[in-house]
Amino acid sequence: MNDKKVFPGGYYILLAEDDKMNQVVVTGLIKMLNLGQVEIVENGKEAVKMFCSHRFDLILMDGDMPEMNGIDAALAIRAIEKDKDLSRTPIIALTAHTTQEDNTLFLNSGMDEFLTKPLSPEALNKTVQKVIRKRCSDVISGGKADAKSEASWDLEDAIDVQELKRIMTGKKSLLYKCLQAFESTYSPLIAKITTCIEKNEYDELENDAHHLKGMLKYLAAHKAVTLTEQLESESGAGNATSADFIVQVQALNDECIKIIDRIKQVLEGDFFPGA
Repeated sequence: MNDKKVFPGGYYILLAEDDKMNQVVVTGLIKMLNLGQVEIVENGKEAVKMFCSHRFDLILMDGDMPEMNGIDAALAIRAIEKDKDLSRTPIIALTAHTTQEDNTLFLNSGMDEFLTKPLSPEALNKTVQKVIRKRCSDVISGGKADAKSEASWDLEDAIDVQELKRIMTGKKSLLYKCLQAFESTYSPLIAKITTCIEKNEYDELENDAHHLKGMLKYLAAHKAVTLTEQLESESGAGNATSADFIVQVQALNDECIKIIDRIKQVLEGDFFPGA
């Protein structure tokens, strides 16, 4: 299997879709949302073949395709992952069917989520980020999800609001744009860091941690900055085990989620009056 291509700020996505108009719409949405680079195949058999030769961050799979449908293709991909002991690639079903029976078939075939056509940019972005985040958490925690509710987390220490206000020159519009950029970028970086840990590529891990640290400094996220600095220094020195890195990346991923929630609180409140 070839090495996964890396695209700054986005994912390497396989789109399995036989309808030309749907191909245009989905690739257009991916470009608009800055989600990454797309490879297109037109049936399930081609999707399985492409999966065997490339490493994708995500697969968008049409349910009804010629030669091999999306359900059979998903089953085949999951079997290959199991046989070759590969980490799970998220698969999102694209479907015109909305019955509970159809949706259950998709999930039982090994797909992670489903989206109903026509797609909206909001639904696509939310679902992509959800499955990528879950994939990172599963890899980091060995498949055991953290049962603690995000809503119960104390968000007060996620960012320094006064410093953030100074950095953003008091402009709520600037903070909103920075939040959008962070939401679209942090998950791909966490995914890359996780892959680097899996492959013992600590030089690349150090670079990715440094990239993430730069964004976190602009958000006055001091705790998260400290976590990235630990990743940087320990990956550069080579004096930490994979298990050590896994614990740190889980903490960093959790902290990034808190940062997003806290910034949304700030934007909804009166911290930036009149901005």
